[in-house]
Amino acid sequence: MLRAAFVSRKAASATLFFVPVFLLAWVAPARGQDAGGFGGVQSIGIATSYSPDSSHMLIGDSEQRRLWSAGIEYTHLLHQRSGFRLDYEGSVQPFYLESDPTLTGTYFSYGGHTFVTPQTPVRVVTLERGPVGSLPLGSGSSLPFYALYGRQNTYAAVLAPLGARVGALPRRRVQPSFAIHLGLVFSARDIPVDDADQFNFMFEFGPGVQVYTGARSALRLEYLYHHVSNAHLGNLNPGVDQGVFRLTFSRYR
Repeated sequence: MLRAAFVSRKAASATLFFVPVFLLAWVAPARGQDAGGFGGVQSIGIATSYSPDSSHMLIGDSEQRRLWSAGIEYTHLLHQRSGFRLDYEGSVQPFYLESDPTLTGTYFSYGGHTFVTPQTPVRVVTLERGPVGSLPLGSGSSLPFYALYGRQNTYAAVLAPLGARVGALPRRRVQPSFAIHLGLVFSARDIPVDDADQFNFMFEFGPGVQVYTGARSALRLEYLYHHVSNAHLGNLNPGVDQGVFRLTFSRYR
């Protein structure tokens, strides 16, 4: 019964999250591109993302997470003026890999030798950079020992149906932009640690620059603040903050 209530909370959260996406269909009609200009009314893109690390940037506490992802992006022009354009933007990332640090044991060095005490790997929120304990020696002295870390990967998928992009200089080949995305993360096991949740919320925002390689094709490079957490649906909710580099190739029509 408790499990049913827990699942019901998840379903309610997902419903409230997805309802606004249908409202986007009723936003003011798009305005077409000028003849001979760059871009178009809508686009399909292939995107890949990478982040080498995580830290407490704003609200997440999990450290040293790595991220790789790949997916498909869709955009649709909502409004355009001479100096800017506003696009709806949604994406699906069927490949999303999070690499987490794991505590695999402890070690100490003595007499020129290193001694390791292994344990069952456990994913951790933060890493201890100093001694985690000490071994007593004779004459009141002690020998410090340290944590030993490895890594474990978790696969997931992301659905981000809510998003928007504001672009400047829509008539130029090089166009700066700023985007925000909201989505859901479904993972094969709890992330970022055990006893968190397999169902997480995601939001990200940040600047980018789009370079048109032709009238209807473009490459975009951006740097996004990326956050994932379960909104306290799990017993633990350390959250992950990352700076993500994303490269997208888009075709417009």
